[in-house]
Amino acid sequence: MKKLKNISFGLFLSVAIFAFSGCNLAGLKYQENADYQHYVLDPHINMTTWDYIKTRSYNYAGKDTIFKLMRQAIEYSGIDTNEYIKPDRTFILLHNDAIYRTTVVNKVPTITTDCFFGKYLVNGKPGTKWSDYPKDQVKNYLLYLIVQGAYSFNNLGPNNVTGNTLEPQGYDPLNPTSIMLLRVNDDQNYPLRLNDFSNSVAYVTVRTSNILPTNGAIQVIDRVLFYQTK
Repeated sequence: MKKLKNISFGLFLSVAIFAFSGCNLAGLKYQENADYQHYVLDPHINMTTWDYIKTRSYNYAGKDTIFKLMRQAIEYSGIDTNEYIKPDRTFILLHNDAIYRTTVVNKVPTITTDCFFGKYLVNGKPGTKWSDYPKDQVKNYLLYLIVQGAYSFNNLGPNNVTGNTLEPQGYDPLNPTSIMLLRVNDDQNYPLRLNDFSNSVAYVTVRTSNILPTNGAIQVIDRVLFYQTK
């Protein structure tokens, strides 16, 4: 048995030496150092937030329509689109999923409660289109999604920062001062969270963060955002 082990080891050693020699004969190096090229994606999009919304909604050459429903809300509500051009602001943009999402319940597509149409009911039922809601309600919700000051990873940390939104104070009885809280969660992915505080009913994790237009910062969410304490 010992003799067989010695033969096996010798055979393995011979094959290993041959393999390394073969690499050398073929002109291949055993290991080659290479300079590591570090690339950081540029978050700057070189356009205003309003232009960014338009390029990813409709009536544009591109086929990306993730902001289609948000643009419909903007047009329906009559909000001044110059609000999306003014500088030094944080814009919370609604992915289509933040407005309308469905799941299958008992084999029936059902609108979820974590999207706008599912949370804000109309006569006890989920909405299906913006015209189901008063224009002022849609407009003020859009104003809530605009925060004064440009907040991104550059100036946010694990502690909440209180942002003042454009929603008129006193409009929302659950949030009379019309504030939004922003923070970076301290875990391996460092996601940006909105309205994440100790007695919050619900918070939203930003889907795509730190997009930098020419007039501030953009954070994209795919769930409905609201401020409410327990």
